[in-house]
Amino acid sequence: MKNVKFIINSIPREKEIVKMTQKYLSFLTNEKIIFTLPKKDVVKEYDIKKYQQYKKYLEKEWAKKEKGFVKRLLTFFHQPLELQFIVEISNYGPLGFYNSSNNTVTINMNHPFDVTRTIKHEMVHIMVEPFVKKYSVSYQKKEHIVNIVMEILEQ
Repeated sequence: MKNVKFIINSIPREKEIVKMTQKYLSFLTNEKIIFTLPKKDVVKEYDIKKYQQYKKYLEKEWAKKEKGFVKRLLTFFHQPLELQFIVEISNYGPLGFYNSSNNTVTINMNHPFDVTRTIKHEMVHIMVEPFVKKYSVSYQKKEHIVNIVMEILEQ
């Protein structure tokens, strides 16, 4: 787990995610991307115990299912094996998304699917992002590229 650090989002960070989600609402809806927003208020809904419990669950799942994926990913993209990813835990936004400028994957605690697969998927996005920007790759093509790389790395 040295390449992956799991962190719990603060209230200010959760508010940023809510703002970002609201900003991209039409894109998320058009692309049929599942997301969550606060039912009432971020501060009132923030339950640190829920976040801590989910963090323990994530760390356990990651340890069980990572199976050398990060090393294969970094090797595939010729990146230093010491490169670290941050996985932040949120209660809002899409089920998973990434920030390539700081190697951060955000996972929504309401994620009903294989969360480790989503973390891996978002990590591939981070590695692919420089090429996506350089060649102005569309959203659909970007997802296709990420899925192909996932297939290769999960063999």
